[in-house]
Amino acid sequence: MRKLFFSILLALLALTAPAQSGTASLGGRVVDENGPIEGVTVVAIHQGTNAQFYATTGRGGWWQMPDVLPGGPYTLRIHYFSYKPLTVRGLYTYAGQSTVIDADLEAGTSYVHTDEAATSLRVGPELGGGTVPVSPLGFDLVSQRIYTPVVFDVRQEASLYGTALQWTAPTGSSRFHGTAYGFYGLANASPSSVTPGFTGGLNLATPLGSQDFQLFGGAQYDHYGLSAAGRFDARLGAENRIDISGGRIVDATGSQAWAGGDWFASLIDGKASNRAQALWTSVPTQRQLLVADDFTFTAGPQRVLAGIQFAHQNFLALDSTANRFDVYVQDMIRLGQRITLQAGLRFAFPFAFSPRVSLYYDLLGNSRVVLRMGTAVYGKHGEGTIWKNLAAVDFGLPLDFKLTVEGIYGQAWRRAFYISSRNVLDSHYALTARLERPLANRVWALASYTRSDGSMTDRVMAGFSYKALYFTRFATTISALYDGCSYVDELSPASLSWDHAIEARLSQDLGFLIGGRDHIFQLTAYVHSDFKANTQFLFGLRYTL
Repeated sequence: MRKLFFSILLALLALTAPAQSGTASLGGRVVDENGPIEGVTVVAIHQGTNAQFYATTGRGGWWQMPDVLPGGPYTLRIHYFSYKPLTVRGLYTYAGQSTVIDADLEAGTSYVHTDEAATSLRVGPELGGGTVPVSPLGFDLVSQRIYTPVVFDVRQEASLYGTALQWTAPTGSSRFHGTAYGFYGLANASPSSVTPGFTGGLNLATPLGSQDFQLFGGAQYDHYGLSAAGRFDARLGAENRIDISGGRIVDATGSQAWAGGDWFASLIDGKASNRAQALWTSVPTQRQLLVADDFTFTAGPQRVLAGIQFAHQNFLALDSTANRFDVYVQDMIRLGQRITLQAGLRFAFPFAFSPRVSLYYDLLGNSRVVLRMGTAVYGKHGEGTIWKNLAAVDFGLPLDFKLTVEGIYGQAWRRAFYISSRNVLDSHYALTARLERPLANRVWALASYTRSDGSMTDRVMAGFSYKALYFTRFATTISALYDGCSYVDELSPASLSWDHAIEARLSQDLGFLIGGRDHIFQLTAYVHSDFKANTQFLFGLRYTL
């Protein structure tokens, strides 16, 4: 059976050395009826860990927090003398991306958006931990997995396709939390394409003595094998944070393992920060040891970053090794409240030259019409070069819907920075129209169509998720997703074939307050079918304390 897009995507991700990213950023501007305000205190509180991050607005009313924990939810509090404090709840941050909150203290209003030129496939706790809200299990050992088709951030080393994968391990918690689950599956296909038998897991998050020291640990067993992950977070005063994590994930792509740590230091009264990182990763095709150091300086609406990386790579399929040394610099500046411009340059030894430029433009200043575009070059001298371009428009619609029209165009060059038709080895495009409503007010919806000139020429997706809340701790969730794609048949290149799949989930939450703590039991039934000979049923129970 031909596998659908998710299987193809997983195979692609296996070819990219995944990078653990322990940092996201927050920033914005504070004004009143007279204009920007200097000296406003901004506090961001990560609800799960109770970690607090601070900033003060400077000239122009700008403030920035360059290194915060990815995820959330966050509660943001803005204080300034006689004004009533402004509170923004339910904020999420994403690895390698900047969440922006502009506030008007006189009106008591705030405006939130994410500055990102490239569209990313985000997987995080706000989507239940799975690839889509339909997922019956959720992958509790990864808090965020973000796939970026066009890489503009110079801190990220792009793959051979100009893509990147970032992920983060879950954090500990300011209170003890635990989850245990077990599912049993019935299927009428081979184990290589479905998940028959038993799947079980256990996850714990807890403070260690003081809330400044927190631990997460988890494990899951299924027919692929045993996966496990752990993370230790230490906050050493307001200026330093240390994250140490490691684990092994086993799925359809094979085994992926990592071990590493990050040290974050706040400098110059919060105007600058430094991140030192050491990370070892192993995927089916290669192993890598990465050591890096990034220095970030903020001045009003501008954030300048400079860094160095050293990587030792072992290519298992080729039985060879290589060393790479990279230096990079990047400048991101907000030109008013509507435009964000980012330009960077990454240079590697042996010779690799990667300039990247991206633009975010909120045409109306209210997120109703947003233009995202950028261009980037990746490659090595003598080994060819990839040039990729992105242009997209996001339209904000009633009822929280967002319509996105996006185009990606790329070329593979025989020689670096030599623009000629004779130099072009290959070119590809992808056009996407996507209508989506984020998971808010217990409703999620999606309809999308992609047309490309690759082996998979068309892809259609449509789905929804609805959660009915009867009482405070009793809820029913129903979800469904259709995924279909056409592809070029290798045996008959002139013809197209279609694959279809549908999955649906029904779950019931039963919550009880015992001893001042919530105890949630979730009963789940799940079905997946490809309309051919492969059908899978899962039944299970999840308990959360």
